[in-house]
Amino acid sequence: MNNLAEILVKNYPKQVKLDDGTTVTVRPLLKDDEPAFLAYFQSLAPEERVELKDEVTDPKVIENWMENLDYDLMLPLVALHEGRIVGAASLRFSLSAWTRHQGQVNLSTDPRYRAKGLGTLLIQSLQDVATQVGLEQLTAEIPLELTKAFSLFERLKFQKAAVLPGFVMDVAGRESDLVLMIKPLAPAVREF
Repeated sequence: MNNLAEILVKNYPKQVKLDDGTTVTVRPLLKDDEPAFLAYFQSLAPEERVELKDEVTDPKVIENWMENLDYDLMLPLVALHEGRIVGAASLRFSLSAWTRHQGQVNLSTDPRYRAKGLGTLLIQSLQDVATQVGLEQLTAEIPLELTKAFSLFERLKFQKAAVLPGFVMDVAGRESDLVLMIKPLAPAVREF
């Protein structure tokens, strides 16, 4: 990941127009973003946070994330409109020898900015970084009930690799299937 800093400095922040003409700024999350990041998650309805593994409305969770912000482990990107965070996506790098060629992506967007290309923009931005640092595969874990998110990842050429029945539980205690999706970035060229 030694060229990650160069990639980030070269490519961010960047101004991008969404499908409806709205201009957003995409850049890595910064420690100074803590209040805005917490406000973003607190503005999302509980059903909008179902795919997030942590209780992101808890100030201590966000504070911990910010204290441990390390782009070599996880690269979080945010989209801002008029100084407010309206979307967040992350690329988690694997430290495991078995999966070091993979990165896991996560995405959340403000519902008012959906169907405008924001989710696509954020995932494609992470995909570009992943390709530049040499990753060969991206994964995403999506609860099956999130049909719009599932459709977005399918449009971005992620393929369903596995379904884990009853694997996740929402805040109300309802179980849901979890779908593992995978997108190859580059063919593996290895000899055994």
